[in-house]
Amino acid sequence: MYFPVVLLLSCLFALSCTTASANQNGFSWPISCVPGVDCSGTHFRIGYPDVSGTGLSFACKSPGYIGHQGTDIVVSSIDQGIKALAAADGVVRWSADGLYDRCPNDSERTCDEQNKSGLGSGATLGFNAGNFAVIEHTIDGVQLLTLYAHLRKDSLSVSPGQKVVRGQVVGGVGSSGNSMIPHLHFGVYKAEGVMYRPVDPWKGSCNTSSDGLWAFAVPYRSDDLQAQHTQPGNANDPPSVYMQSTQHSLPKKKFN
Repeated sequence: MYFPVVLLLSCLFALSCTTASANQNGFSWPISCVPGVDCSGTHFRIGYPDVSGTGLSFACKSPGYIGHQGTDIVVSSIDQGIKALAAADGVVRWSADGLYDRCPNDSERTCDEQNKSGLGSGATLGFNAGNFAVIEHTIDGVQLLTLYAHLRKDSLSVSPGQKVVRGQVVGGVGSSGNSMIPHLHFGVYKAEGVMYRPVDPWKGSCNTSSDGLWAFAVPYRSDDLQAQHTQPGNANDPPSVYMQSTQHSLPKKKFN
């Protein structure tokens, strides 16, 4: 069974361990459209987390892939100009920009799955996030990080140390880093002592990491939404198509 590297960050690697507050309890939808509803294009998919590595999403169904540590929000095209939005008020802690976008394969050095995104002092995100931003929040007294990965080249509009508000544009959704399809990888991490561990923000009986972290009713929950918001030409890509685009992201090392 394959598992991605778990993100464990110490406050020693951060700019500081001061907290950032959020006005509302929980997170907002982190991109500027809803796949299958008002995102332009004809292809979309949501890859749900499996932070415990059980092979089950929050809803006890298939996750993006086994051990997936974030929510992949897949869109049709980089050129749609979809924005990644801050999910809550906070402070930007780390970011990277200027990396190659539209990665065709691992032959591009910045697209190589072994090229882990660094945070300084030897700390990494555990995978190649391409252009990314990490924002720190405090919600109900709990310190959390959100990750916005695979952003479009030269699109970041925030920088480390900057305060942001819920809904503020972080950057453009792209396909940088270890990615072969335009999407936003939205990760959530909870502080445990001086470490951070991935948590699943989706409320469900098979989510053992949280009771759900969304502040509002999320606009996209399952494939059933397509039946409620039918648009001509829209098609939710079958799992086989989605897996073809993410399979290369799985680590080659086997963990027991």
